[in-house]
Amino acid sequence: MKKDSSKNRKKKRPHGAEPKVRRQAPPPKRTYPTTGNLNRLDSSYEQSRGEQSNREIRPQKEVQRTRRKTRRIRVSRVLPMFVFMVIAVYLFGQMLTMSAKKTEVDVETVDYGALDTPERYSGLIVRDEYVVASNRTGQPFYQFSEGEYVSKDAVVCTVKDTSSTDELESKLDELDMDILKSQKNRSDLSAFSEDIERVEENIQRGVDSFAGSSMKSDASYFYDMKEQVQSFMTQRNEIWLTENVDSLSQLTEEKSQYEEKLAQNLSSIQAKESGILCFSYDGLEETLTKDTLEGVTEGQVGETKTKYISKAKAVSEGDPLFKIVTSNQWDIVAYLPNSVVLNWEKGESKVLNLQLDDEVLQINTKLESIEVGEKKAKVVFSSYEQMEPFINQRSLEFYLEGTIVEGLKVPNDAIVEKSLISVPTDCIMESMGNQGVLLVNGSNTKFLAVSIVSYDDENDYIDQNGELKLGDVILQGTGENAAQYTVSELSPKSGVYIANSSMAKFVTIDILDQNQEYAIIRSGATYGLQAFDLIVSNAKNIKEGQSLY
Repeated sequence: MKKDSSKNRKKKRPHGAEPKVRRQAPPPKRTYPTTGNLNRLDSSYEQSRGEQSNREIRPQKEVQRTRRKTRRIRVSRVLPMFVFMVIAVYLFGQMLTMSAKKTEVDVETVDYGALDTPERYSGLIVRDEYVVASNRTGQPFYQFSEGEYVSKDAVVCTVKDTSSTDELESKLDELDMDILKSQKNRSDLSAFSEDIERVEENIQRGVDSFAGSSMKSDASYFYDMKEQVQSFMTQRNEIWLTENVDSLSQLTEEKSQYEEKLAQNLSSIQAKESGILCFSYDGLEETLTKDTLEGVTEGQVGETKTKYISKAKAVSEGDPLFKIVTSNQWDIVAYLPNSVVLNWEKGESKVLNLQLDDEVLQINTKLESIEVGEKKAKVVFSSYEQMEPFINQRSLEFYLEGTIVEGLKVPNDAIVEKSLISVPTDCIMESMGNQGVLLVNGSNTKFLAVSIVSYDDENDYIDQNGELKLGDVILQGTGENAAQYTVSELSPKSGVYIANSSMAKFVTIDILDQNQEYAIIRSGATYGLQAFDLIVSNAKNIKEGQSLY
C-alpha cells in the first residue's frame, strides 16, 4: 500500500461539517472626479497619449535627422577634397609646362656695363727690303730657312737645270773621292801635313770630350758631336782637295772641266745686302719705302695681297726667289679720326697693341709724323720691336690703350638680324590713337594699323609679320600733296627679342662696340632696348610672337 506523499495528501474534514468559505476583499470604492479633476484627468490622459505617440514618432525622426546629418558631413568633406584635387592637378600641369618652356628659352635682365675693347684701326707696314729674282729657269735649292739671318754676298740658293747637273755632280763626287783617297795615302808627304795633323787631333779631342757624356739621359750631345766632327772633316777635305800636286794633276784638271760644265747649268743666287730671309712678297718692296711715305693714301691701307714663294717648285727666269729685310726698324702708316689724335705731338711715344691671329703683341712706338685732314689724320709710327712676327704681312690691325665703351651690355647670342619693311616717315598716319598707313585699293583707301619696330630721320621700319606686305600701295603725304607709294624695300636690322611678357617681341639695337662674348648697346631709343628689360639669352631659334612661358 502506497503511502500518500505529503504533497498529495488532503486534509479530511469531519462528516457533517460545513465547508469553510474564503472571504474576498471588498472591491475598492469607486470615486468620481469633480469637474476640476476631470480637466486634470483629460490633460494627463492627453499627455500620456502624447508621450506614447512621441515615443513612437521620435525614433523615426531621429533616424532621418541622423541620415541627413551624415549625408551633409559626407558632402562637406568630399567637395573640398574634390576642389583641392582639381586645383592641384591644374597647378602641377602648369608647373610641368613652365619648366619645359624654361629649358628651351632662357631669359636675362639687361643692365648697364662696359667693354674695354677699344676701336681697331688698320695700318700699312713699311720696311727696308728687297726681292731677288731668278736669272734662269730651273729648280731652286736653298741653303737657308725663313727667318734666318743671311750675311752679305752669301749664296742663298742655287738654281739648277737638273736634267744636266745631276750627272755632272755625280761625276764630281767620284773625282773628289779619288782625290781624297790619293791624298790620304800620301798624307805624310803633303805640304799641309801639319795642318791636317792638327785637324785630325781636333777630331780626336772632340770625340774624347763627348765620350764622358755617354751615360747622360739626354742624347742631344750626339748631334753636337756629329756637327763638330763633320766640320773638322770638311776642313781636312778642303785642304786635300785644294792642294796642287803633280801626281793628282790629271784628276784635278778633269774636275775643273766638270765644274765649268756644271757652272754653265746652274746659277748661285747671292744676297746683295745682309738681313732676314723671307719667302713672301707683294710687289711693293721697291716702291713703298721711307722716301715714299708722303704719297701713301688711305685707300692703300689694308688692300695689299701677299704672295708666297714655294721652295719646292721650279722657277722661270724673272720669278721671285726670296726677299731680304735689311733692317729691324719698321714704320706703320694709319689714318685715325681727328678726335683720337687730338693734342698728339710729333716725337711722342705711343703704345700700340698689334693683333696677330688670336694673340695681341704690345710695342712701343715713336710718333714720326701727323697730317691732320678734314675728318682723319695720317699718322706714321716707327718701332724697333716685334718686326719679325709680321715679316710676311703688309697690313695689320691695332688698337690704342685707354678706351672704354659704356652702355647696355647684352650677350652676342641674344643678337639676331631681321629684315624689316622700310617706308618713308610721311607715310605713317595716326587714327584713334593707333599708328598705321592708308592702304590704297582702287579708288578707296583703308587705314591699316602697323607695328613700328624702329625709325630714323627718313624712314620707319615695320615688322613683316603684320598685314602690310611688299607690293602694297599706300599713300605718302596728306591732302593735295598725297601720292601713292609702293612698298618695295626691306632693311636688315640687328636686334634682340624682349621677353617682358609671355610673347617674344623684336626690338632693334644700335651696337656701339663688341667683343667675342658681349656687345654694348646704345640706350634711350624710343622703340629700342631699355635698361632692366628681360631679353631672350639665346635668340637663334626664336620667332616673333612665340610664346615664352
